[in-house]
Amino acid sequence: MTTATTAAAATATRSTTGAATATSTATANAATSSAAANAARSLGGDMTTFLKLLTTQLRHQDPTQPMDPNQLTQQLAQFAGVEQQIATNQHMEALLGLQRTSALVAATPMMGREVEVSADHLQLSNGTAQEVRMPPASGNVTRARVALTDSTGAVIRDAVVPLGAAATGWSWDGRNAQGRGLADGRYGLRVTGVDATGGTTGALSAVVAGTVTGISQDQDGVQLAVGAMTTGFDSLRRVR
Repeated sequence: MTTATTAAAATATRSTTGAATATSTATANAATSSAAANAARSLGGDMTTFLKLLTTQLRHQDPTQPMDPNQLTQQLAQFAGVEQQIATNQHMEALLGLQRTSALVAATPMMGREVEVSADHLQLSNGTAQEVRMPPASGNVTRARVALTDSTGAVIRDAVVPLGAAATGWSWDGRNAQGRGLADGRYGLRVTGVDATGGTTGALSAVVAGTVTGISQDQDGVQLAVGAMTTGFDSLRRVR
């Protein structure tokens, strides 16, 4: 591939990422603005109705029993208070929109980076899943048992992996215990320690590793696409 072709491909990738980021941010902010605008319109309609009723009541009030001015003042004050509260909410929603945009922009440089995230599942896609990384051997824990489960909780693949002096990686080939390839989808992940006698010592703090292929935002915040798996930004444990 020539230098010009490589540069063009990189530019196209950045443009696509920027467009996706802008679309995600615009969608979240549009929803916020719409809610605030609806509240303001509703209040405006209620205020108009109130003033019409008040004018009618004043026009037809009994001269011998005029309307209590204190009651009128209280009603007007209540409407003014609600109007101010909605205005405050609009300003707060605008600030939250800016905060969401800043968080999404701050996460954009992670595109293409290798990361480690905490997860209780793997996402299989086209026979490929994320790598499972386990901590180094410690004390009597010299091996790790990796168990993958289906949607019913049944174990469909079980592997015992020797642990070394450094972190150990294990990659799933997308097959079950009988060697049959499985359908794409989400599969549960459990990693436990195994001692020299083969006994289980408890859960290990394993992580899932992969390359960030996308960044988006929803009501739960910034989301990272690690291969075919989507996980929250707060699950991030390491960036390489």
